Amino acid sequence: MKKAFTLLELIFIVIVIGLLAAVGISHFINLKERTVIESMSYTVTTGLDLAVQNAINWMYLEGSSTFKLDDILIINEKELVPGLKWNYTTNGDYNKDGTYSLRDETYATPQVVLRITLNKSENVIKYRINCKNIKISTHEKLREMCIEKWGDEDIQEEVNF
Repeated sequence: MKKAFTLLELIFIVIVIGLLAAVGISHFINLKERTVIESMSYTVTTGLDLAVQNAINWMYLEGSSTFKLDDILIINEKELVPGLKWNYTTNGDYNKDGTYSLRDETYATPQVVLRITLNKSENVIKYRINCKNIKISTHEKLREMCIEKWGDEDIQEEVNF
């Protein structure tokens, strides 16, 4: 007697592999959007806390106010998904204050989704999130996940140091 799989066993294996693939693909489809949302969340929570601690260190432990936002909050990933990019700007003087903006550049005029601003004269770091500024025609799922996490209102908060 020859040892081999029966047709029924082969069909069963193909069905099981198909089900595993279907489940895996559904989890993979939204992976990029989930990564962007988690990156934004990490920046607003942990990144902001670290920036405040770094600002306190610069001002009170080192006795220096010649730092900028780029010194106390470092964002490595400049483009999260095509069209959604981080931008760093200062108000004239490179050693003063600074703003990180996550902008959706798929609009004719880029829209700010997340903005973090250092204001040393007021000893405050401000952040603002507006999920409605994610273009629905280019990043529909990302906008939906952002609104699910933060709501569809414009959120503005300050953290003093």
